[in-house]
Amino acid sequence: MDELVHNVIEWRREHKIDNPVMQALKVTEEVGEISTEITHNRLHGPGMVDAIGDSLVAIIILADILGYNPVDCLQEAYDVISKRKGETKDGCFIKEDNGEN
Repeated sequence: MDELVHNVIEWRREHKIDNPVMQALKVTEEVGEISTEITHNRLHGPGMVDAIGDSLVAIIILADILGYNPVDCLQEAYDVISKRKGETKDGCFIKEDNGEN
């Protein structure tokens, strides 16, 4: 995964993608494509793979523009969620309200 993230970052730098506002909009656009696939019940197929992949690329690029290592961001998020308590309802995890993130 580290090599793939590195390749995305190199591609971003080669193409001089450096506007965080425009990249945040790109993230929103790509995540919206995931929602479109879901709402059209296209859960499995090339459109969903493309939408998820494009979303990941857009987020990796945004993290790098902002000076963050995307793998470190993912690790930090996992470290937090791995300790969360809560329950799953209708296939969705609902965290306990303990005043923390």
